[in-house]
Amino acid sequence: MGEMKTILVINDGTPQCDHAAQFALIIAQKLEANIIMADACVSNKPKRKLLAYVEEDAKSFSHSEQEITGHLKELNSSYTGFKPDIKEIDISSFNEVQLAELTIREQIWLVIKGMADHSPATLSKLRFNVNILLNRSRCPVLLVPYHWSLKPIERLVYIADLRYCRLQFIRFLAELAKPWSAMVSIANLAARGLPPMDTNYATAVFNAEICVNVAYDKLLLNNIRETDMAKAVDVIINGMHNDILVMVNHRFHFEEIVGRYITEELPDQITIPLLIFPY
Repeated sequence: MGEMKTILVINDGTPQCDHAAQFALIIAQKLEANIIMADACVSNKPKRKLLAYVEEDAKSFSHSEQEITGHLKELNSSYTGFKPDIKEIDISSFNEVQLAELTIREQIWLVIKGMADHSPATLSKLRFNVNILLNRSRCPVLLVPYHWSLKPIERLVYIADLRYCRLQFIRFLAELAKPWSAMVSIANLAARGLPPMDTNYATAVFNAEICVNVAYDKLLLNNIRETDMAKAVDVIINGMHNDILVMVNHRFHFEEIVGRYITEELPDQITIPLLIFPY
């Protein structure tokens, strides 16, 4: 599979971090990647309740009070496939610039962060500003909502204007999707100020520019002409049953869908993990 990938999980000691860390383990096991738990908390952290995932039965869960890294290692030890190396580093004194430098130095392939829901138990003070991290790092960030049920990846959707979407992003998504044989679709939404693409023209561009340059046989185009962004997002997430929503930071309707800044909670309409590529 080439050079070993590394996934960095921002561990801020919250329930949503525990949830996101277990999704990171699922991804790492399937992609044969290693995990770095970047501990952003002070020492003497309390033990935290975890929700364990069993891939063969997405509805089968058990609970543990073990510390997250130890619990991930326990889950990892019982896994019959590839067992990622899981290590923990202290970033409690880091700011966003230092964290971004760490992702570059360690050649991090993906950063994963848990996102709060509206429960008082999950709300926390913003520890790392994701906007600054995306601006300083060339590494994509996966934001995992706490309320989202862990499951295998079956469908990823990348919202972009087909005329401007980047091949390296689609190749990244194909690499992420491949272990699951998941579908990767491009939701073609015209960039602000540009006319929507005719379906035949969009299909021709997709075949000539994307399919021939990305070695993955599960690529799909959805040419979306809906101008109401809320309706379009609802169809993309719920109507098409996608598992991961993909966008580029501040490009292709990002601010209309996510908002100008990323906070500790995703907008209500984004009910699935959000993967953001730096622009």
